[in-house]
Amino acid sequence: MSLTAFFSYIIITSITPGPSNLLLMNESRKHGLKGAWKFNSGIVAGFIILGIIGTILTKTVYNWIPAVEPYLKVLGALYLLFIAYKIMFDKSSKEEDAIERPSFLSGFLFQLINIKSILYFITAMATFILPFEASISSVILYAGVTIIIGCLGLLLWAAFGSAFKKFFNKYTRSINLIMCLLLIFSAITIFK
Repeated sequence: MSLTAFFSYIIITSITPGPSNLLLMNESRKHGLKGAWKFNSGIVAGFIILGIIGTILTKTVYNWIPAVEPYLKVLGALYLLFIAYKIMFDKSSKEEDAIERPSFLSGFLFQLINIKSILYFITAMATFILPFEASISSVILYAGVTIIIGCLGLLLWAAFGSAFKKFFNKYTRSINLIMCLLLIFSAITIFK
């Protein structure tokens, strides 16, 4: 296995825009890191659980992945388009933002069906790990590294949203439009 290719893949995939990254940034922009903590921790917890489940399932059904992948892509793309719609037509006011904060459970459940995260783990396992490392200890080690780097990428986006909160709030409509377009782009790139 090429460690350079493996680390390049997981680092680049972790820091490029995706549904979770954009939602973490958006919630941290709206509520700050402290105010969005429940939702953000739900996303991170979901990512960790998805990493564990993804590793186990990918190792178990390694030969069946090509048959299931097209269905996951369609479901993921539809969900991304739904989230893009919700962001673009967000009608909440600042008063509502202070009251309505997304829950841990909403972040957790979102992450479990996030196609980018699902494909992140399937690709890491099926492309970089399983063809070269068959031992359980190696798979656990590389899965752990994949989860840790992914979590750091998620937290980076949350910190970014909080750090630029004043700027983002000044240009809410423009930011929502940009995030909507990035989510639509994410949905389209699933099929490339």
